Amino acid sequence: MKKIISDCDGVLLDWAFAFDVWMAEQGYQKLPEADQHFSQTLRYAIDETEAQSQVSRFNESGSVGYLPAYKDSVQYVTKFADDGYRFEVISSLHMDKYAQKLRTQNLKHIFGDVFDYIDCSLDFRKGKKSVLEQRYKGTGYVWLEDNVSHAEAGDAIGMNTYIFDHPYNRSYNGRRVKNWKELYDATH
Repeated sequence: MKKIISDCDGVLLDWAFAFDVWMAEQGYQKLPEADQHFSQTLRYAIDETEAQSQVSRFNESGSVGYLPAYKDSVQYVTKFADDGYRFEVISSLHMDKYAQKLRTQNLKHIFGDVFDYIDCSLDFRKGKKSVLEQRYKGTGYVWLEDNVSHAEAGDAIGMNTYIFDHPYNRSYNGRRVKNWKELYDATH
């Protein structure tokens, strides 16, 4: 079976855009050059406690049920599905079951019936290596990420990792794609 394992935010859905809109609604102003950073402390000049609190509040809010698709993801996820690929999602969101349900509904609404498995229960402050190792070690499946440490976790267990290019992940030295079209071309 042809399978792609994917992170959600910054790959399938545009979490950063939605979070920035939500933060503006909360009265926060994003700093210039904020897109160069993954950490919300550097994007908004707030301390780590406040940053984690705001990310957690956003991730358990109704907003997570309405995140827009990331770039050309809809077009190329559809093409992959037409070619016989199925998708699984391993995502750090929140332990709240209602937030997870909203995330799942959002993914299915945007992309349709392309998912065999969606796990968005991982803590955003922790890694993904143990989950990836349990489910995917030795499979050689394609693994899509935007986070350097999570991409490296996929590399460490032998996944076929691609990182989606963002200014904050330029330190990653593995395979890199700018969009879903590049991924499609690289895998076909």
